[in-house]
Amino acid sequence: MSKYQHASMYCYPGTDVLINLFDVQDEEKLKKLEKVYSLLRLSELQINEPADPLDVKAFLAIHRYLLQDVYPFAGELRKEMISKGSSAFAHPKHIEEQLLKIFNELKAENYLKNLPRDQLISRLAYFLSELNALHPFREGNGRSIREFARQLLLNAGYRLDWEKVLEPAEIINAFVDSFNKDTNRLEKLLDEIITP
Repeated sequence: MSKYQHASMYCYPGTDVLINLFDVQDEEKLKKLEKVYSLLRLSELQINEPADPLDVKAFLAIHRYLLQDVYPFAGELRKEMISKGSSAFAHPKHIEEQLLKIFNELKAENYLKNLPRDQLISRLAYFLSELNALHPFREGNGRSIREFARQLLLNAGYRLDWEKVLEPAEIINAFVDSFNKDTNRLEKLLDEIITP
């Protein structure tokens, strides 16, 4: 059963397997390859200095970097509707406009620099929930959004350590709540993993 609820232009015909640079058409094998390569790229990003400011271009570059070894669409905005469960994400024709709106807001807030910690957590939760609702990429949204948040906070003088969350479902559930306009769980989670 597909996690997305329709046939995809990004998949091999008649399958739910994303077209990939390895030409692997077995979903389990592809997921293993994707995990290995994206973890490698994530570890490389974590030893490099983040872009400053962390703008739209830098956000797209994070996605490209994380998935460059696996997918031909790495770093590109998606061109089709996607949904997970009962959640339908933004229509592709609105993605670029909404992404620019989010990043213009972030720029107007000086990329969350010099905020008191409680305000920083609240605003970060807002921006992460907006990016998640947009789901601008065909695959790799969560990883890209989390890495973006890590880099954004590093530039703001904080450390954001997603590895402190022992159960990955906690992150998923917090983002699901935020999709439904309730950022309380996400804010609580962020409060536990952000340090000066």
